[in-house]
Amino acid sequence: MDTVKRQKTRQEYRVVFAATSAHMLTHAYMMIFPTVLVLIASDPFLGMTQYFKLGIVGTICYGLFGIGAIPSGMLADRYGSRRLLIVCVFAMALSSLAAGLSFSIYLFVVSMIFLGLAASIYHPSGLSFISRNVEKKGKAMGIHGVGGNVGLALGPVVSGAAAALWGWRSAFIVFAVFGFILGIIIMRLDVADETAAQNKVHKQSGGQVKLSSMPLILLLLYANCMLYGLCYRGSMMYFPKLFVDNIHFALDDVAKAGFLVSLVTMMGALGQILGGVLCDRLKRQEYAYLLVFLFSTPLFFAISFSKGWALFGISLLFAPFFFAWQPIQNTLIAKYAVQAAHGLSYGINFLLIMGIGSLAASIGGYVTDNRGVSNVFAVLGFVSALSLLLVFYILKTTVSQPLTLEVAAENTGERKVM
Repeated sequence: MDTVKRQKTRQEYRVVFAATSAHMLTHAYMMIFPTVLVLIASDPFLGMTQYFKLGIVGTICYGLFGIGAIPSGMLADRYGSRRLLIVCVFAMALSSLAAGLSFSIYLFVVSMIFLGLAASIYHPSGLSFISRNVEKKGKAMGIHGVGGNVGLALGPVVSGAAAALWGWRSAFIVFAVFGFILGIIIMRLDVADETAAQNKVHKQSGGQVKLSSMPLILLLLYANCMLYGLCYRGSMMYFPKLFVDNIHFALDDVAKAGFLVSLVTMMGALGQILGGVLCDRLKRQEYAYLLVFLFSTPLFFAISFSKGWALFGISLLFAPFFFAWQPIQNTLIAKYAVQAAHGLSYGINFLLIMGIGSLAASIGGYVTDNRGVSNVFAVLGFVSALSLLLVFYILKTTVSQPLTLEVAAENTGERKVM
């Protein structure tokens, strides 16, 4: 029995390592563009100087980052998460390499389109890989979230440093090399693929999942993730420019932005751990939702009014609360969604986060051009306030209406009540 337990534990470690590493790289790729935004705007080969137009390119990339999650989730449910992870990592590396070698705006936009599509594969496959193969999901989701924050931190630091030394194209090329290396590592990992087991569940349930009383809860969770997506993409897209404009010390602007944003996102890793711990320890994980918006909403407004190092200090305080949302949301999706459809459920969740959230890139660009980048965070504060109101309704709904889940179990077809 001990041997079986140790084998299961090692298997779970490999699953978390593979998913977390790919998660880290995915978010690092998504931070290259905002980090080198200033240099791209001044590149004569691309000829795109307005932040609104650059914001549209970001909206396209990040929108596809979300839209592609739906078919990716279906493929993960059908063919297995590990296979999709490998495809994801290699496809991102190829797209990033193409972006780095672009010397026309058309080739650059096409490369960013494919980068967004390639990155869209990760979340439904990586999250379903964890949710199906790891017992303590809260802790695993927390570790997974930390990987994302490390990627968000390394993305600006590495790409900012590379851009300062060799130009903005080198930032994309450096991460392409990292992607090829990680893809080879994941291919060589001894990690089982859950495809056969999931196909067995699909066949025994007739290929259909029956849900009772779930749609309302899931719709509320999905509505919350749309609002959070606007806050997330807006803040990650415009934190670099906010710091460049308002904090001054002896570093190149791009390197400075990368360094400061990296410190903020590393503080956010504490929030990932916090969210995961709360999910495992609280009797109802839904109460952990309050933590995010109760604290982050007023801090959005404080960021919009602050300058200099006070701005940086408030941003450091903001990060742990803001990033605690991710493991909480992922754990709740695992709780309320049917296991055989976890890939699709996470795909829908991520589509709404990044698809709707991508609008914040162009909205923020418009606000930056006309009102200044500080006002972007005031707008995000109002969006976060709407999220807070929705959280109260989610808490009321989950307490007053217990959830019933009907799913064909692997062998018995039993009815489960949650």
